[in-house]
Parts: sequence; structure tokens; C-alpha cells
Amino acid sequence: MSDAPVAVVTGGSAGIGRAVGERLDRRGYRVVSIARHRADADGGWTPPVEHQADVADADALARVAEQVQAELGRVDALVTCAGAVTRGALAEAPVADLTRQVEVNLLGTMNACRAFTPALRVARGAVVTLSSSIAANPQPSASAYAAAKGGVEAFTRALALEIAPVRVNAVRPSLVDTGIWVTGGMAAEDYSALLERRAAEYPLGRVGNPEDVAAAVAFLLSAEAAWITGVVLPVDGGANLVGR
Repeated sequence: MSDAPVAVVTGGSAGIGRAVGERLDRRGYRVVSIARHRADADGGWTPPVEHQADVADADALARVAEQVQAELGRVDALVTCAGAVTRGALAEAPVADLTRQVEVNLLGTMNACRAFTPALRVARGAVVTLSSSIAANPQPSASAYAAAKGGVEAFTRALALEIAPVRVNAVRPSLVDTGIWVTGGMAAEDYSALLERRAAEYPLGRVGNPEDVAAAVAFLLSAEAAWITGVVLPVDGGANLVGR
């Protein structure tokens, strides 16, 4: 069995999760993706090991954790990128949509950490969770998403105390061009207009891309961040400076 470190990435088949997996792969990790759907074989990078599971299903994640431990022998890093968002005012949104956002974004993060904590303790590893700038600077029609991501930040800080010396940090991206809002119901033309408008608002003059977030995640997992835990790191092109 290889001695190379193992990184588990939820939501690793697309978007930020896929970019995180690719960067960690280049850094020598054996990458395991957990996602509801397998990565598209579109000529880009695909996770070396893929498990299909819904992060909202705690029992399914526990089974995957057992299988990863049995097959790879260790888990050194966990990155929780699985996410779901549905736009809609609170009074009008279907209860199922509100519930799903909490189940995936908050409970999914908790489920993954619960499943992999035993292995992470053995490895004295590290966890990075994924928040959103919306947790700190809410936007209209995204109240459930804001609440779930705010919960992720509180959970991250609490878990950093609970499972130390395993390090637990979060990244808080602003708008990243992944298409998640289109998947969540925004019209494609409205999303394109949003990207253009917001790019002009950011001090660094552009919205983010998945690789921006992946670079921050890789740093927080690395030895260079060995004395950092319980931190929520903005990765936002300066958006927090202008309330975005």
C-alpha cells in the first residue's frame, strides 16, 4: 500500500471540488472524490478514485469512509466542496428547496467530517470546509444558502477545537464562475450579466475561478499552514472590502 497521502474531496466531480482534486493530485495526494455524479470524461482531469454518494446521507458517507480506509489505508486531508443552492425568496421557495440547501451545505459538511475524523486523527491531518461570502454579506433570494454557509463557518471553528490537533479551516469565496447559480435556477443570460457586473465591482477587477479557491485550499492543507486552525479565509478578490 502506497505511503502517499490521501485527500478526500466531497463534490469532487465538478467546479471547485474538481479543481481542488486536480491541484492536490499534482501535489502528490491520492485523491478520492465523493459526489452524487461521476466526473464528465470531457478531456479534463478526472479523480483517480470516485465514490458516488449524497453527502446528506450520513450512513452512505460512513460506508464510503470505511471503504476508503480499507482500500487506501489512511486519510490525511478532507475538503468539503459539495454544495447546493436554489434562488428564491424565503416566503415563496418550496420547503424542499430550503431543506436541501441546509442538508447539503451544512449537514453534508458535518456528515463528511464525522465520517472521516477517526482516520484524520490517526494521520494528524487537516480539514478545509467551503463557505461563501454570502454568509457574511447576504444577497436577496439566498437566505437559506446564507444560513447554511454561516453554519459551516461556526461549525468549522467549533470542530477545530473539538478534534485538535487535526487542523480545521474554511475558505470563503465570493462569486466564482462555476455555473452553480444556473444549476440553482438562474437564467444563463442573467448569470452572464451578473459575472460581468460583479467583475467591475471587485478591487482586483474580476470574479474568481475554481483554481483561485483550489490554491487557497492547498495552502491550508500544507505544512506552510501548520500553525493555522479555526480560520475562515476570504478568497474573494477584495470583495469583503466593498461589502460583497
